[in-house]
Amino acid sequence: MRESSVYQMIIERGIEQGRQLGAKESTIACILAILDARFDVNTVPNLASLLETIDDLQQLRRLFHEALAVEHLENFIHALQTARHGA
Repeated sequence: MRESSVYQMIIERGIEQGRQLGAKESTIACILAILDARFDVNTVPNLASLLETIDDLQQLRRLFHEALAVEHLENFIHALQTARHGA
């Protein structure tokens, strides 16, 4: 019995959504690890909840690079707030 093209499309879409979710979760985990290592962050749960509101993987990747480069945690928080407001 042959699978329908609609069924195949649903499966492929589900797989892609799973990949995107995994990439998002992984990127957030890396951002938090970097910030914790660099700044000994005690507020990681708060930052995690803010990061999780961002669905755009490109924005999260920019924040990853920001976490690597910022000199002060406050600068990262400002970049995070800007990203959350779509700027």
